[in-house]
Order: sequence, then C-alpha cells, then structure tokens
Amino acid sequence: MSIRSIKVQLAIFLGLFALYLSFIEKDPLFLLSISIAIVSSIAADSIINYLKNKKLIITESSVVTGLIVGYVISGDNAWWIITLAAIFAISSKHVIRFRKSHIFNPAALGIFLVVLLFGAYTQWKAAYAWPVVVPLGIYFSSRIKRLDLVASYFVASLFLHAPQAFLHNTSLLGVLGYFNYFFIFIMMIEPRTSPKTRAGRVMFGLGAAAFIFGFYEVGVLLEAELFALLILNFLAVFLGRRRS
Repeated sequence: MSIRSIKVQLAIFLGLFALYLSFIEKDPLFLLSISIAIVSSIAADSIINYLKNKKLIITESSVVTGLIVGYVISGDNAWWIITLAAIFAISSKHVIRFRKSHIFNPAALGIFLVVLLFGAYTQWKAAYAWPVVVPLGIYFSSRIKRLDLVASYFVASLFLHAPQAFLHNTSLLGVLGYFNYFFIFIMMIEPRTSPKTRAGRVMFGLGAAAFIFGFYEVGVLLEAELFALLILNFLAVFLGRRRS
C-alpha cells in the first residue's frame, strides 16, 4: 500500500475523521460499528480472494468499503446486521460483474439490502459536515476526474429546487445546507461504478439529482440516495465504465 494511492488517502481521511466525530459527539458506538464493518469487510474480501487466488491479502478497497458502511449504517443496529451489510457489499464486488468489473457501488448495495430485507436504519455520519467533506471531496474528485459529475449534480439539484425556493420566498442557496455531502463526495464519485466519459459522467450526475429529487417529492423514502445511486450504477453499464 502506498500513501500516493487515492484509496489509501481516502481510508486515512475517513478513519481519522471517524475518530474526531466519535470524540466531539461522544459517540463510542459509532467507533464500535465502524470497527465491526471494517473487520467484516476485510474478512469477507480476504476469504473470497483466497478461495479464488489461493492468496491471503488485505485490499485497500475492502478497508474503504468497511469505512463507508460504518459511516452510513446506524450503530444502533444489531452487530450482525452491520456485519451482513459489509458481507453483502464485498460479495457484490465478486459476484455481480460486467466485463470484469463490478456493477454496483458495494457499500451502497450492501446497506440498501439490509435496509430492505431486515429493516435496518442509517445514520449518515458526516452528511452535513461540509466544511471538512467538501474541500477533501473536491481533492478526491479531481484526482479521479469526477469533478464534472459532482458539478452536474449540484447544477441539476439547484435547478430542480428553484421553483420551490421561489414559491416559498426563500434563498435557493439555502438548499445547499440540506445536501448529503458524504453521499456526493464519497459514494457517488466511486470510479469503477460511474462512467469514464465526460458526457457519461455529466448524465450520471444529472440523473442522480433527478432521481433523488423525484423520490423525495413522491414520498419514496427508502434510502433515496442509495436507491438512486444503484439505479445510476446499472445505467452506467450502458454509458461506459472506468476499469482502473
């Protein structure tokens, strides 16, 4: 593992920020749940890789997946639900594939499945911690060439919310305070499950904003962000995928 790796840098950021959030919010349960998710993710990935390649390794992606699961799923869930979310996430990378690459964002699918099947609930830690998430998110997005995806999401979201802001005589920029920045800058930009072409990335961002806005407007509250992301992950198969 190299510090130059974007996955290693992301893992370091998420790990340190988790420690900070747990301390300032006096929430040791968050650290416990994120630890369960990381250990489960690493164990599942290592076992699957050993069965496939007869090599026992710990991958960077399994650590990142465990961290994301721990941030999103609530620590109030039973430990086995958190474990299952991580196992589902890792398993999807190895099972649901197209042209030698996984289709769905692993953490998103793992969490969505336990919500759907077992009634688990989420907490979305750092969702609104924009002073920290946005600067680091811009850095990560630029490194993996996903700033255009993020920009299209913001433009579409503001456009969709503009009529509501006008009708309620409120500032359109006030909508920015309700955006899920962890979803936008950590989950949505995942390179292997989003398009590699600029046109595809712009369509991906526009589509994510439209689906999320539509889901909330019609009352589909079953993890609207995750549901929208999984739909766009599937559609991205037809837009081209990055295989790095």
